[in-house]
This record gives sequence, structure tokens and C-alpha cells, in this order.
Amino acid sequence: MSRPTTLSARAAQRLASGPLDPVTLMCDVCRVDRLQVDAAERMAVALLSSHPEFVRLPSGHWALRSATTATPSDELANDGKPGSLLDVNFAVVDVETTGTSSVAGDRITEIAVAQVRGGEVVDVYAQLVNPQRPIPPYITQLTRISGEMVRDKPTFREIAPAVVDRLAGHVFTAHNAAFDWRFVGDELDRGIGHRLAGPKLCTVRLARVLLPGLPRKSLDHVTRYFGIEIEARHRAEGDAVATAHALVRMLRMAENEGVRSWPALETMLSTPSAKRRQTASDRRRRAFPLPASEDYIA
Repeated sequence: MSRPTTLSARAAQRLASGPLDPVTLMCDVCRVDRLQVDAAERMAVALLSSHPEFVRLPSGHWALRSATTATPSDELANDGKPGSLLDVNFAVVDVETTGTSSVAGDRITEIAVAQVRGGEVVDVYAQLVNPQRPIPPYITQLTRISGEMVRDKPTFREIAPAVVDRLAGHVFTAHNAAFDWRFVGDELDRGIGHRLAGPKLCTVRLARVLLPGLPRKSLDHVTRYFGIEIEARHRAEGDAVATAHALVRMLRMAENEGVRSWPALETMLSTPSAKRRQTASDRRRRAFPLPASEDYIA
């Protein structure tokens, strides 16, 4: 076992608060403002791989070798005994944007990350973002976010390290995850050269499998099914927190049907819902698409 160097000791201190991507970690450890992704990855491997106290996660992040940093993939590798789905860490993300296409230049105006651990929402990060471009009037009408509101807010580049910290070691989760993943990934790449990677979960897909009798799988319909109130619709924090609570309810449903690990959940989601074996609870949900206490809601 090699003796810790000053740099490795600094890395251990930085990782004590949770996993980090190589760019953020090496910038902090080497005290530089910016590094290219490839250079940061090579530096991290050279510095940390010889020290057994460090581990590189499947997502590419570095962490201290501890049970608290386990990822969904690690759980299955733990002597073949995966833990409960509710033991998996999820980062539920919602973004508001200037439009629908990051490729066409649309940018994030607000982001929220609700962390779910142990079946509970344990932390919520929310931040308005200066998109550095005009916000169309129809977007302002929908989200109530105006150019004046974000003019003095940080750019995404400025908050990128905080976002990466909150995603590290968690399953990236969102309602229509492809949309949020694409926007967040493009912003992180543009801002700090960080490539978004790791497992992700779409709660729309989850609802399609677990709530087959629900006529629509929009966030409004899913949260109404569970009696969850969205405090501020089409605002990142309100939508992320509501999605997080819906996620917890659906994870409990999945466990009740025998899906008790992340690999098992991935297998379930890869099976077309039309071919999935119907359970007694499926048939009950088809008969009563909404809980009886919520039937009066339009």
C-alpha cells in the first residue's frame, strides 16, 4: 500500500462529502480553474488508482471506497445479494428551458435536483439560471420565468459543479428523462467539459409499466393518481419534488410485485408493457384507474 501524498490526501478530503467527476475533483485537488475531460481523467487515474481507499464508479466518478458510495451496479456485485430498490440513491431532476431543443440553442432557465435516499426525499437543490439568451413570451407565460427574473442569476457554468455534486452516485431520474438528460448534459459539457454518464430512469416509462390503467402518463395524471400535490407546476422545484414523491410510490409498487433490485427494475422496463404478465394489482388498476378518493378530480 503506497503512502498518501499531499494530493491524494487532498482528494480524500474532497471526496469525503461524496463522489465527484474527474474534472471537478482534479481542478480542486490541483487548484486550477479548468481542465479538459481527457486530461482530468488521466490525472485522476495516475493519482488515485494506486491507493485502495479510492474507487472509480461505473459512472466515471471517483469516490472513497465506502458502502455509502454504492451505485446500483455495485449493489448487484455485492456477493450477488442486491439490496432493496429503496436503498438505491436517486437524483430526480427537472429543468425549465427557453424552448424544446438544446441542439437549436435553447438553454436552461431553472434546475432542481431532489435527492431520494431510503425511500425519502432528503434534499432539494433549486436554482434559477441566466440562459444568456432571451426567453420567449410563451415560455414566460407557461413557467412564469421572465428575463428580468434571471438577469442577475448565475449562468449554468457557475452552478455546474454544484449540479455534478448532487448527481454523483445517484441514478439520474426525471419525468421524460431524455429531455432533462439532454439539456443538463449539454449544459455541463458546454460549461465545464463534463460528460454526463451513469444510470438513468424515466418515470414516464415506469408509470407505463406499473400504471397500465392510467389513461395518460403525464406528471399531472401520475401525481393525481397518488394524491400528490404539485406546489408549483412548470417550475423546476415543484415538478422535481412531486416527481420524487411519485417515484417513491412507484418503487414501493414495484417491490410489492417482486422487483427488488436495480437490475430487476431495468429488466422490467426493458420488457414491453403490452407483453408483461398482468398481476392482480394490474387488473385492479385497470378497473379503477384513479384511487377512489381522487375520482372527483378532473
